[in-house]
Amino acid sequence: MSSEVLLTFFVTSLVLILTPGPDILYVLSQSITRGSKYGIATTLGQIGGLMFHLALFAFGVSGLIIGSDIVFTMVKMMGAAYLFWLSYKVYHTADILVSEDKKAAEKSFMGFVRQGLLMNVMNPKVMMFFLALFPTFISENAGSVRTQVFTLGLVFITQTLVVFTTVSIIASQLTDVLQSNQTFNSFLKWMQIVVFTGLGIYILL
Repeated sequence: MSSEVLLTFFVTSLVLILTPGPDILYVLSQSITRGSKYGIATTLGQIGGLMFHLALFAFGVSGLIIGSDIVFTMVKMMGAAYLFWLSYKVYHTADILVSEDKKAAEKSFMGFVRQGLLMNVMNPKVMMFFLALFPTFISENAGSVRTQVFTLGLVFITQTLVVFTTVSIIASQLTDVLQSNQTFNSFLKWMQIVVFTGLGIYILL
């Protein structure tokens, strides 16, 4: 692949990653409420989900799923149901900003990795994102199409990891300051509910 194509893709994907969306908002909220450790755990899970969808795209499975109304509807329903369930759990959480002892008891590091993974694996929006974005930068004259897909995927995933990790570290600095602020506590709670519910509705529609 030419350096011009890679540079154009780098800039395009970076703009998309920096655009506020459900993934980065969720990482932001977890980092503020629980600290950078859990924001990074969520990020790692989401990266795993991106790798899953990248593999599906590279081997043509995504196209088959998108092409089957029944399978695609099932994927959408499962993804939306999971997001609505997360929204329900947050709604019944009394305190979003919790103490360190409660953090440890509530969920492990790997628990947040699994949650981030499931969020992206069960989100067909990620699948459609790859199908919409990547073909623009792929050319049969540039060699193996599959190699190009994995090259673009590596660039995108690396950018996502760096940006989301940076967001986690910066956002976590606000945790102690806002720990006792009930107004902000309530705001974060409802922000997560809106993010989960909104993404679930978006997937269904």
